[in-house]
Amino acid sequence: MASPTYQQRVDRNDDRSAMLDKVYRARLRLGEFESQCAAGEARIRAAQNRLDSIPAYDRGWMLEVIAVLALVSITLEWYPARMMSLVFFFASAVELVALTAAFAVGGFLLGLMLGELLRRHRKPQAHAALDWVFLACAVIAAGAFLAVGYQLRFAYAHASSDAAQSPIGPAVQAAALTTLAFIGIVIAFTSGYYRESVEALRVRWRLAGLHGQVRTNQRHMEATRAELEAAERAYRLVMEHEAESGDDGRTLRQAQGDTATRYDGSATGRYDGPVSGRYGAPASGRYDGPASGAAPGSATAPGTGAGANGVVERS
Repeated sequence: MASPTYQQRVDRNDDRSAMLDKVYRARLRLGEFESQCAAGEARIRAAQNRLDSIPAYDRGWMLEVIAVLALVSITLEWYPARMMSLVFFFASAVELVALTAAFAVGGFLLGLMLGELLRRHRKPQAHAALDWVFLACAVIAAGAFLAVGYQLRFAYAHASSDAAQSPIGPAVQAAALTTLAFIGIVIAFTSGYYRESVEALRVRWRLAGLHGQVRTNQRHMEATRAELEAAERAYRLVMEHEAESGDDGRTLRQAQGDTATRYDGSATGRYDGPVSGRYGAPASGRYDGPASGAAPGSATAPGTGAGANGVVERS
């Protein structure tokens, strides 16, 4: 098999350098991702320990679930509140909508506030007399809201229904709507009582974010590891192919050295070889003398062959 040319050796060395650079960079990225995953797992353990250290009364229902329950509670309060506002016959359409929204949101807020006040009593702390006053006011307000709501609904049902044709009486209608409103208040009360604290929410969000970062870094690490294995396999196959093809595996520097003439010897000494004159006349002989002076084989005149610091013997 013919030996590779100089340009082929140059291209082959460039390919090897590119492969080695790709392997090196893949190893660097793999190390970075491994360190990032290790640091992320350490932060996850720290955040999990912080979450576990939060007291049980501060680790309740997630606030996202509380928001959904709030929507459910307001929806349950809306229709009973609508029946409460219709008794005001003098109100306009916009005023009726405003009254309905006020009654619906008011019922929800009463239940939520009652739950929050009772939740404070779960904590092992001293309670002032004002705490009990606020709790009593919240209980009275919730009871008054349900009682007044029942009366308003009863009044509207009595004024709008025909006693002869209605399947149920006004009292039953008012009681049914009041029960629906009471269910909404109970949901709001439970949400306020069992909700998680803001600190627990922050720690939980931070923990979720750290888990997401670690999963992302792990995916990148696996992709980089696969890329590194492919690059190492490709480099190994290239080296095996060159070994099988009989290539001597010389480097670029050695390939470049093939085109230069190499002189091995001291600066001064003996030169044996063909000597050509100034006019191209062939000559052979021996040159003995120092390196300074005329170059080996130079002559002063054709035919004489005499050098500056030596003698050229012609034959």
